[in-house]
Amino acid sequence: MKAKTTLETSLAALALCAAATATPPELPAVGSAAPEISAERWYNHIGRNPSLESLKGKAILLEFWATW
Repeated sequence: MKAKTTLETSLAALALCAAATATPPELPAVGSAAPEISAERWYNHIGRNPSLESLKGKAILLEFWATW
């Protein structure tokens, strides 16, 4: 009986998750200004956290990595 209740609850939760629709984020238009980027720590940067405006005209390398 307990296994049947657990299965029914799990299926109901799965159905609710499948029915929920997330709205996609609004993306900036092509050719518009880039949104501001903030981070706790900027590696290989001397001084305070830069703004995109202060980096205008300079090459920017964004490196994304994970340890998994």
